[in-house]
Amino acid sequence: MIKLVILHGWDQDSKHWRRVLMLLKDKQINTQIYDLPGFGDEKLVSDDWGIPEYSQWVVNKIQSSLLDDEKVILLGHSFGGRIASYIASSIKPIWLEGLVLYAAPSIYRPSMTVRLKIFFAKLLRLLGLKKLLNAFIKSNDEINKADLHNKGKIFRKVVPFDQTDLLPKINVKTVLIWGENDDIVNIKIAREINKLIQNAELISLKNQGHNIHIESPNLFVGKLLKVLAIFEK
Repeated sequence: MIKLVILHGWDQDSKHWRRVLMLLKDKQINTQIYDLPGFGDEKLVSDDWGIPEYSQWVVNKIQSSLLDDEKVILLGHSFGGRIASYIASSIKPIWLEGLVLYAAPSIYRPSMTVRLKIFFAKLLRLLGLKKLLNAFIKSNDEINKADLHNKGKIFRKVVPFDQTDLLPKINVKTVLIWGENDDIVNIKIAREINKLIQNAELISLKNQGHNIHIESPNLFVGKLLKVLAIFEK
C-alpha cells in the first residue's frame, strides 16, 4: 500500500494544500501532509534547526503512523523539497518508495543579485558597521519576516544548505515537477538536479510559476496523478 506524504514550502502550511488534498481525495489517493515545526499549527521545536533536524523530525513523524505494509512517496515543495531530498539521500528509510521534488532548491546556486547582497552584508560585518548591517538586514523582507517569527537562524541555515554532493546518493525513483516561469527557483536548478540524480525525470510546466498547487491546482493534480502512475510501473 502506497501513501503520498506532502512537505510544504517555507512560509506555507497544510492549509495552502487544501484544494489539492480535496482533489486527491476524490481520486482516492492515500495522502498525508504535516505542518512542519514553526509553521501552521505546529509549534517551533528549536530556533536553531537546519535541514538535517527537520528531516529527522519528518522521518519520526511518518514512522509513528506508518502501517507495516505501507510504502511512502515523498513530495516536497520548495523548502519541503530540500527536506525530502535530504531524507532520500542521507537517511534512506526503508519505507521510501519514491521522491517528487517540486520547485525544490536542493542545490545552492545564488543569483548575482544575491551574491552581491551576501558580499555587502559580509563587508558591513567586517567593517563593524552594525547599524548599517541591521538596516540592510531589515530591508530584506524575507529575512526580516523570519526574524520576527523566531526563524531567522533557521532561514540562514536553510537557504545556503547545498546538497550537490548528496543528490547522487539518492537511489529511489525521482520525478521533478517545475514551472518554467518559476522566478524563485529557476528551471535551470531543476535541470541540474535532474542530472545529479541518476534515476530522475523532469516534468516542466509551461506558463507556471513557483506555486502551481495554489495557482493551478487542477493542472497540478493532473500531472501528479501521472507521476504517481510512473511509480506504480
